[in-house]
Amino acid sequence: MDTKLKRRTDLTVQSFSYVAGKLAQSADQLLLTALYEQILAEAEKHRSALRLIQRDVVDFVNEGFRNKTLSEARFRRIRDTASKTVELAQDAITRIASQYAPQKMAA
Repeated sequence: MDTKLKRRTDLTVQSFSYVAGKLAQSADQLLLTALYEQILAEAEKHRSALRLIQRDVVDFVNEGFRNKTLSEARFRRIRDTASKTVELAQDAITRIASQYAPQKMAA
């Protein structure tokens, strides 16, 4: 479960990085602010995808806990790991997006 979650979050971050890079390659200096707004919109789409991944994991472990197929300790560990993994991925998206701030790109 943990490796699958990590792989899905890593792919989402990589997807955002790729999209932001492609957008930045097509921009001229006069459109940096509009480009950054577009990158921020893409970042939010990818953060939303991460939230959906987290929700899927939480739903899965909640069901396992209700059906008694997961112990409370395992339930909490998986849920906490999912939260931390998604949080780290969201932070990575924020860091990537900040690289495309108009003042950084103009420099």
